[in-house]
Amino acid sequence: MSLDVGSLEIELVAVAGPGRITRVVLRYPCVCCGHLTMDEPPGSYQICPVCFWEDDAVQLRWPGYWGGANRPSLMEAQKNHQAFGACEERAVEHVRPPEDHEPLDSSWRPIDPERDQFEPKDLSLAPWPDDRTALYWWRYRNTGFWRSAGG
Repeated sequence: MSLDVGSLEIELVAVAGPGRITRVVLRYPCVCCGHLTMDEPPGSYQICPVCFWEDDAVQLRWPGYWGGANRPSLMEAQKNHQAFGACEERAVEHVRPPEDHEPLDSSWRPIDPERDQFEPKDLSLAPWPDDRTALYWWRYRNTGFWRSAGG
């Protein structure tokens, strides 16, 4: 059994009876829709099948950034997903409902500009964190990154 809560790469190996081992790997959340659809840590460029967001670390760090892997900014893509179920209108035909093993991350929420602080666009206040989950705005824990923990 291994558990690394910091990176959310959680792997549980459990014995499911004599001679049988069951392996369960929990996934990373899509930062656009919040569903646990990503097999790799943030910045993997995987495409979420639920909202069609391409996982881009730059747009996670600077969610108001337009361009890069996705045309809309992350903040605009979240609004689009809430409005019509995809990160942008042209992607609606490529999305599907979440499957049973793809629930919402239990603490995920869309970006709230009144509550969430990010670096100014195109300005790095700190080096990239080794653990990119430190950029998750909905997890207020002391990650040692530029954003203060709490409130």
